Amino acid sequence: MQTTLIYNPQAGLRAHSSPAVILAALRQAGYDPVYSPTSTENELDHALANVEGLVVVAGGDGSIRAVTIRLLGKDIKIAPLPMGTANNIARMLGLTGNPLDIIAGLSNPVERKLDIGRMLTPEGPAYFLEAMGVGIFADVLKRYRPKSGKSIPRSIQTILETLKDYQPKFIHINLDGQDLSGSYLLLEVMNTPTVGLRFMLAPDAIPDDGLFDLVLIHANQRENYLQYMTGVLMGNLDHFPNVSVQRGRHLEIAWRGFPLHLDAKVVTGMDWTDEDFEAQDMDTTTPLDVAGPFIQVELEKQAVNFLLPRDFLEQADK
Repeated sequence: MQTTLIYNPQAGLRAHSSPAVILAALRQAGYDPVYSPTSTENELDHALANVEGLVVVAGGDGSIRAVTIRLLGKDIKIAPLPMGTANNIARMLGLTGNPLDIIAGLSNPVERKLDIGRMLTPEGPAYFLEAMGVGIFADVLKRYRPKSGKSIPRSIQTILETLKDYQPKFIHINLDGQDLSGSYLLLEVMNTPTVGLRFMLAPDAIPDDGLFDLVLIHANQRENYLQYMTGVLMGNLDHFPNVSVQRGRHLEIAWRGFPLHLDAKVVTGMDWTDEDFEAQDMDTTTPLDVAGPFIQVELEKQAVNFLLPRDFLEQADK
């Protein structure tokens, strides 16, 4: 099978396996690989322009997302090699071993299709694999700047600094025709159980059923926000009274200039107007009774095709 290797030189575990070692392992597993060097995300456009067959992504969650959104709609499989810091996507797929062991397992592969999140805006669609959200996590990411280097201690310190004077946001929300507008500390649309540095926000999320898990932390000035963030870090939000999780297919949010994130990418500074919104043919059956513009979120069911080692997938399913 024609195979293209995409290798992130900035990945957290880049010293684990070099491109030459990975190429040799792929040949031994029965593939015919070529290496397309890239040093920035923008160079992926050229590297992936004419690929066929299989794309092997050696890197972290950001690398997998960047490759995936460029291959949407194409009959191309993606094989992740976890070499990042969090590796949320690879862990969800059961890929927790050595990259060379994963490659060896590709001699007996199996396909698995996953949903991808789509955020529709007046500027067009944007995509996420793990989560999209507004509130404390987006604001923390804006301050944290993942490209400056990732670490759990620095993320905790950033959370503490952000929480000092944090003001919850009033968010106009419509979930499948239900008005959930209110003041929130956090809103996360989860396609996968974890996001960021393995923050377990939606342990029951199923990434191939066409439904997302909407996680909301309702603002309450009587509560200690630090307790909620501790629950986020520990993956234990179940017992907090102001946390709700609902499954949904279509979400609409009125845009008010607040930062939002798509996976680990923070989006700010979009200058939209009501006219921009009205010019778009955006499908909404029960619009919010407020002025636009709007963000709309839904999933494209099983739009991403991963190629995985059969034995790794079987072990993950046990």
